[in-house]
Amino acid sequence: MTEEILHDYANDIQRLRKECIDAGIREDEFRRMYLDSLRNLENSSQRKYKLWLKILCIVFALSCVIAVTTHYRYIYSCIICNVQEYIYPGLRLWRQISLPFLSLFPGLTGLHQETCLLQNPYFTVVDMDCWPCSNVQNVREIQNPNHSHRQHISPLIYLTKQTELSWIQLSELYVRNRKVFDVESPKVLVNNKYYLTPEDVFSNNHDSNTNHNLYIWKINTLNAARILRQYIPRPKIVPKFGQSSERFIIIDTDGNQFQVPDTECNFSFLLVLSGKRTVTLAPADECKHQCRSLEIKLPESYLLWYNWWYWRPTVQQTLHNETFIAHVGSYC
Repeated sequence: MTEEILHDYANDIQRLRKECIDAGIREDEFRRMYLDSLRNLENSSQRKYKLWLKILCIVFALSCVIAVTTHYRYIYSCIICNVQEYIYPGLRLWRQISLPFLSLFPGLTGLHQETCLLQNPYFTVVDMDCWPCSNVQNVREIQNPNHSHRQHISPLIYLTKQTELSWIQLSELYVRNRKVFDVESPKVLVNNKYYLTPEDVFSNNHDSNTNHNLYIWKINTLNAARILRQYIPRPKIVPKFGQSSERFIIIDTDGNQFQVPDTECNFSFLLVLSGKRTVTLAPADECKHQCRSLEIKLPESYLLWYNWWYWRPTVQQTLHNETFIAHVGSYC
């Protein structure tokens, strides 16, 4: 059938060509008119195809909008359930990829922005699963911790090889690296009320025995973290890759109760550099009906490992005048 149609079409073209030549039209003009007619036919077909393609795209977009609008809750639940467990592995992979670039260009860490400038005190998680803390009755002490790959969900403590870092040694550390700290970590929070510069805190006229304050020094850049790691090595429980560059140095010379600041990653640790305190692990508000508060004494060089998603540590008030210095970090 197709061959017959093509044969008839060829005969019609030959007949039309002969009639044009008989009418005085040259053969090259006939060929030009014939090719122009084919081009017009092709353009007309393309316009029809594009029109149908636009119609199909509009119909598909409207269908997607209607489907998302009518099944919003179901789609949202599916996305949250399937994506949630990949957030931290994805961030950890991104961190490993970016570390070589930050090592070559450490100044890029100065472009880091805070994820939340003001925390919402009324934020709660609906239907939070509290099983990681529901069966925990005490804080266990271990002797030889392994690297954490999310298996250490319940809180624990262990004795590290961290040497004492006193107020005087911390002041000397700042003086030796004044240029880096003044540029990259220029603020120290005092008593959760106002800020001072590190120079004001560690100057010679300030003595931990005469100044009763709570200092929280946040360090969140790669250069400052690298200097700090020379004096406070990475804890054994934290893997080589994954430790956040965000650190806190807490200096308590007042002895009053205070809450340990929340960290960037949910797996956090509190390492005692000098002194000793009693720490209370209070369950999160969402888990108070299932989990109980825990209390642990932290001597010097001990590390407390916890997940702040379920536990909120608070350092308790003490009667003695011993200065307490601690390092707070986290792992994603």
